[in-house]
Amino acid sequence: MNSRYRVAGAVLAAAVTTAALGGCGQSESSWIADKYSRAGAGTYRSPKAPYTVASEIGRKFKPIDRVDDMAAMGAAGGIFMRYPNLVVGVLPDGAGSRITVDNPRSGYGRYYSHVGGRWASPGSHGWNSRGAASFRGGGPGSGK
Repeated sequence: MNSRYRVAGAVLAAAVTTAALGGCGQSESSWIADKYSRAGAGTYRSPKAPYTVASEIGRKFKPIDRVDDMAAMGAAGGIFMRYPNLVVGVLPDGAGSRITVDNPRSGYGRYYSHVGGRWASPGSHGWNSRGAASFRGGGPGSGK
């Protein structure tokens, strides 16, 4: 193989690798961990109001669904965002906000009183991009 083909192959390989790595974005949970102060396992704190924090997160990562019951429940409410593999809760905490990041089952269970009438229970792998359970089971006779 002559050197011209080797150089062209190397350039093509570099371009493909760059394009593939460029598509790798930061996950919701790691972005939240980088942006807000850690207050505990899966819990973060911000001095900003819940609506501001939820807007920041929602602009960066579009949720499948969002439930806001702060108008109805006041300080007992919150803003809850559903992602395929996460539930993010943004709750009032003094003058700021408390942000929780949970897997789908834990988040759904924790915030069931807020989201239970609106969200379907997650499947074994969370939700798909339309918000449906990602695995609906199987068993005898499925797929017939």
